Amino acid sequence: MTTRVRLSILQFFQNATYALSVISIGTYLLGPLGFSGREVGLVYATNALAATVAPPLIGWLADRHFSANRLLLILNIIAAAALTACFFATSFPVFYVLMLIFNLSFIPTFGLLSAVCFHQLEDPAKSFPAVRVWGTVSFMLAGLGLSYFGVESTALPLLAGAVTAALMAGMSLTLPPIPPQPGFDWRSLRGSQVVGILREPGMIVLFVAILLSCLPAAFYYSFLNPFLNEVGWTNAAAKMSLGQLGEIFIVLAMPLAFRKIRFRKIVFWGILVWGLRYFAFAFARPDHQEWLLYAGILVQGIAFAWIVIAAQIYVDNRVPISLRSTAQGLISFASQGLGVFIGSWIAGEVVLANTLETGQHAWGTIWLIPGVIGVAAALWFWVAFPKSGKL
Repeated sequence: MTTRVRLSILQFFQNATYALSVISIGTYLLGPLGFSGREVGLVYATNALAATVAPPLIGWLADRHFSANRLLLILNIIAAAALTACFFATSFPVFYVLMLIFNLSFIPTFGLLSAVCFHQLEDPAKSFPAVRVWGTVSFMLAGLGLSYFGVESTALPLLAGAVTAALMAGMSLTLPPIPPQPGFDWRSLRGSQVVGILREPGMIVLFVAILLSCLPAAFYYSFLNPFLNEVGWTNAAAKMSLGQLGEIFIVLAMPLAFRKIRFRKIVFWGILVWGLRYFAFAFARPDHQEWLLYAGILVQGIAFAWIVIAAQIYVDNRVPISLRSTAQGLISFASQGLGVFIGSWIAGEVVLANTLETGQHAWGTIWLIPGVIGVAAALWFWVAFPKSGKL
């Protein structure tokens, strides 16, 4: 088995774990467990809280002290144990603490695995999308499986996520060792290379734009599945997986996109789509303009890949090898950290404020909030990012 195949399998297990722990959890928490919209928002915010503190630290440990594949093993064992415990939890405080433990251990694996890919792949800008796409495939299959087996509103996805996390832990043992990178020192964070990166206007604008894009993203991951189920769209998780189907083609086409389209335009459209899709959700229902629901889901590839994956490749081309894990940890912080934390809190409060006496929700009003945020963030990025910025 080649290293590229091993990395593809790890991407598959990693995103399957993430999908199983987020796709239908909102429906399960709002339904059988009876959590409020605010409590659901707080549960999803554990993802962002973990991304705020853990990835930079784990990235630094991988760059300085530990083999990256050994860290993947340890982190996924902890994540598997936490998800298993979540399967049995029924009260909000217990579930919240367990999800926080899960995210503190699992979220850093995204930046860490990306760094491993950039270490071990030849010409990552061309080969990384073909490896990363297997994560999209697993995300799609997880959504189809949830609908096929009819477990969207149960705790079974959490148990399945624990299994895939354990499989990822085992698979990490097959990777060639990646020792701590020689030459890394905290003093290097003040070196001319890194200072040059931080002072580059495009880099600063990119990090801020990623943070802003996370605000509307939090609404999507927290409440899209509950929304679709509440308005009576059957097999919601399976239909949500159509977004990953489109994402497969977008990710595979990224090397071509980088050759034909400037990085500034790629990220602009990625952020803009985050906002526009919510206007589709606001006005579409299964019995009225249903095609807009499909449209809002199918643009997931542009919304995700043209921001996060593009940023990973962009940043990797601008950091020294000894700082790769740290840099990817910072991308995880930007794409899953503070922005998602604030976004999850806002989403929870907006849903709570628009909860009707019947227990239903005024979704038309709810979706307008992330729509406006996404469009405004895209326009700001277009103005602020240097026109010369490219790979």
